[in-house]
Amino acid sequence: MERNHVDDFYTGQYYEKQFAVSEEMGMRFAEISGDYNPIHLDGREAAGSRFGRKIVHGMLIGSYFSGVIGNEFPGAGSVYIRQEMLFRRPVYYDMECTIRIEVCEIDREKHHVSLKTQCYDSDRTLLVDGSATILLD
Repeated sequence: MERNHVDDFYTGQYYEKQFAVSEEMGMRFAEISGDYNPIHLDGREAAGSRFGRKIVHGMLIGSYFSGVIGNEFPGAGSVYIRQEMLFRRPVYYDMECTIRIEVCEIDREKHHVSLKTQCYDSDRTLLVDGSATILLD
C-alpha cells in the first residue's frame, strides 16, 4: 500500500463514504468491545427508551472514521493523535449514513493534519460531529 505524505493534501479537501450498520455488526462490536448496553441490543428495552428502538454504538460509528483515515483518506501512513466526537442524533441499525472527512488545517512542520469528522443520514442531517488530528509523514 502506497503511503501518503502531508504534502499530498490541502485545506478543504474531503472524502465521503456511505455505509449502513446491521444488527449483526452491532452484536459483533458488542462482543469485541464488551459493551452490552441493552439500548444497542435489546429491542424491548430500547423501545422504552427516549430513542424508541435500538441504536448503534457510538464508538462503532467512530471506528468508521478510523477505517477511512487509516485506509482511504488520508490513508496509509496516518497515525491518530486525537479524536473528538459529539453525538447529536442517534444512528439506527440499517440506516444509510455518510462519513465525511475534511482537511481543516495542515501544519507541515509538525506533519499534523487537522480533520473535521462527520456522519450524516441520507437527508444530510448531522448525526455525529467531530474533529481529529493525525500525524502524517
